[in-house]
Amino acid sequence: MKRSLFLVLILLAGCNSWERTTFNTLATSKAVLDTAQKDYEAGTIPQTKCAYALINDGKAAQTVAVNAMIAYEGVKSAKGNLTAQEVIVTGDLGTLAPLVIEVQSLVSNPAAQCGGKA
Repeated sequence: MKRSLFLVLILLAGCNSWERTTFNTLATSKAVLDTAQKDYEAGTIPQTKCAYALINDGKAAQTVAVNAMIAYEGVKSAKGNLTAQEVIVTGDLGTLAPLVIEVQSLVSNPAAQCGGKA
């Protein structure tokens, strides 16, 4: 995943405001997910099935969104239909956002987010 974000960073040279906003969103969500993963492994977040699933679902959605952004950059380089690819990226971010919010809640109040269940 680090390699993918690095590639997106390189590809975003000369980017527009939508691209910058999208990249910032991806970078922020990655930071939240990475922190949650570290906290889970350290035991700061209870090591429950719920926490594990939330973090991994977030990471999977992050990967999908990053890959969509990489595809967007490929379409941009080929001077293809950016609007269609923007819709895909935006949809993937729409899937990612609620998961990141759940993971952030997991960090601040794991029992409330996971209903106290393992």
